[in-house]
Amino acid sequence: MAFLAVLTADGGVPIFTRNSGEAVSKLPFAAIGSLNGVHMFTRLRNSELKRAVTPEEKIIWREYHKRLVLILITKNDACSDCHMSNLLDNIFAGMAMLIGLDQLLKPGEVMKLQKSLVICHPLVDCFLKQLDKDKGNMGDLTRTSDCLLATDTHSLQECLNQFLDVADSLYGCLLIKGKVVVASKEWWTLTNQEQNLICFYVNCLPKVLSREILIYLPTSSPQNSNRLITLNLLRDVEVCVLCSSEPPLGVLEEEAPKIWKCCFDTLKVTSSLYPRNFPSSIELDPNIICLLLIHSETNQSLCSSLTSSFATQKSTSALEIQRQQEALRTLYKLIVGTYFKNKDSEMDKKLLADNMCSSFDYGDIDYGNCQPLEYYIFLEENKCYVINEQPFQIYLVYNKMIPNYALRSVSQKTLKLLTEKNLFPEVIDSVTEESCCSFCGTKIPRDSANTEVICLQSLISSLLTSFLAVD
Repeated sequence: MAFLAVLTADGGVPIFTRNSGEAVSKLPFAAIGSLNGVHMFTRLRNSELKRAVTPEEKIIWREYHKRLVLILITKNDACSDCHMSNLLDNIFAGMAMLIGLDQLLKPGEVMKLQKSLVICHPLVDCFLKQLDKDKGNMGDLTRTSDCLLATDTHSLQECLNQFLDVADSLYGCLLIKGKVVVASKEWWTLTNQEQNLICFYVNCLPKVLSREILIYLPTSSPQNSNRLITLNLLRDVEVCVLCSSEPPLGVLEEEAPKIWKCCFDTLKVTSSLYPRNFPSSIELDPNIICLLLIHSETNQSLCSSLTSSFATQKSTSALEIQRQQEALRTLYKLIVGTYFKNKDSEMDKKLLADNMCSSFDYGDIDYGNCQPLEYYIFLEENKCYVINEQPFQIYLVYNKMIPNYALRSVSQKTLKLLTEKNLFPEVIDSVTEESCCSFCGTKIPRDSANTEVICLQSLISSLLTSFLAVD
């Protein structure tokens, strides 16, 4: 259950409201006005109202640029507020992506803003539902890119690079079931939030053979719009490209089959990995029902459902995937922000709420200088185990048949099996790559924008030294 209201901060005028789950009816206008009135009252008293909690519900208030107030009502899950704050930050950034931050924060013209934000409703609904029945993605919660791990991706990477050349673009990725399989190295230079917003927006839209949408990159390019082009190659297989006004969409539609036809068999094989989402050659313990693996350094994650692989040998139903994803989400929200520290947000500060919550709340638990690294819990039907072994975190849900004494060893073995072959899509950070200055031999970032400046500084320093020596 979730209910969202977006209002102007100065007058409390409703911009739009959305709801999902059990919240089938809209909240009365009087109730929305009362909630906003309480927030305005505390603000006028130089105080901050961040949340209110009842035994059944939780209400979160977040204000952005003293222009918009977002009010979120959800079930009280007794988890850290950092997850709800992250959800509202994503919603605000999503609005900025689709209509532009300047337009979003422009004073006055409330009616125009209401009409402009209609395009954001599908993306907001996707965030509120948080359960993608068809795909099982969790990047909105973990702030990572959902990935599908495959072994034979070299040919797919080559085809993607060729297609990007035709599109005259540096930014693109290949999505299968909404998960990144391969991407250009420049794609990974986008902020993680921008990657997630683009992928989630593509996933929430109706499936078509091709589409062309104007979007803004809230951090990388907030002033200038970019064309987001998606082409459907096979069922649930899409290539996404960010490019300028050229070439026309029709040209890309003609070239796509020519470039990708040699990889159709590879695409089919890779697509068949779903919902397992990693190669079948990696054999895991049959008691594992589902798992979430996070690579914290590259901000990539793997969400996997394993029931069909070991139990029934039948395709896992969408309802079963939804239940497994709900279990993983609940486990993640219980651990992160309570036992494991939620990493500090790397998002652009202008996309964060004015009244941010603490990113980490231990509650009544005082660990002192100790940092929890592993966690386990026994439930009526399942057993769970979590390992935080940087740069990886793994969240595992088992059936109740696994012996208690085996949980730790099986979990550690699973983590090793999934990480030893380094199957996550390759992330090439051009900023960290180093080369040597041809003049002074100093190590400098390769392709860095300040390469010439560094070399010029070295040259000036050398000339000054020579000049002083002559004197």
